[in-house]
Amino acid sequence: MRERPGWTETKGRASKVRILVSDDHELIRDGIFILLKKLLDNPTVLEAETGDEAISIAEAHRDLDLAVIDLSLPGLNGLPMVSKLCQLLPETPILILSASADRNLVLKTIESGASGFVYKSLGTTVLEEALQMVLAGGVFIPPLVEGEDTELAGITPRQRQILELLAQGKSNKEMANTLHISANTIKNHLAKLYDQFSVSNRTQAVMKAQELTSGTSM
Repeated sequence: MRERPGWTETKGRASKVRILVSDDHELIRDGIFILLKKLLDNPTVLEAETGDEAISIAEAHRDLDLAVIDLSLPGLNGLPMVSKLCQLLPETPILILSASADRNLVLKTIESGASGFVYKSLGTTVLEEALQMVLAGGVFIPPLVEGEDTELAGITPRQRQILELLAQGKSNKEMANTLHISANTIKNHLAKLYDQFSVSNRTQAVMKAQELTSGTSM
């Protein structure tokens, strides 16, 4: 385990924000550390290179403020690793990173208790958005990537997240709570989606959303 201690410059003491970052590529860990320093006041980052090491850190530090975990680590990995981390850290937002753009895997990971899932191919801008959302208490579902459905051309990443939640039968309030935005914002996005897909009511919208996200519903 490698630890990058954070220091509060004004008081000269260690930061109380403690984050687990686990990826077997040092370059990825370095990039995440840079983003975390941008978003937080000098966080202390505990680094792991394997799933087993991540579990050991979680067992020793039950009060972590955030965990950012690659899904395909050496050793214990995948959904069993996610489930174990969620059991050990029930109050900690856990953000999963993966090179795989598998929609079923995204939703199974969220079902297991993770707070978010990011495709590595989406880049640092999306990762930064995901970090902000899960730190604020929300759940981050990645936007559908190009090629997943041609009917979704012109739909924003936020609208794609709403589309996924609509397909699951979520109410406006539930969607707002999940995405950490206002109910009015949800209504505005839904109005645009209704127009995009030429539907006139929620039932038609839900059916269309389920059609476009078929095979990925919880």
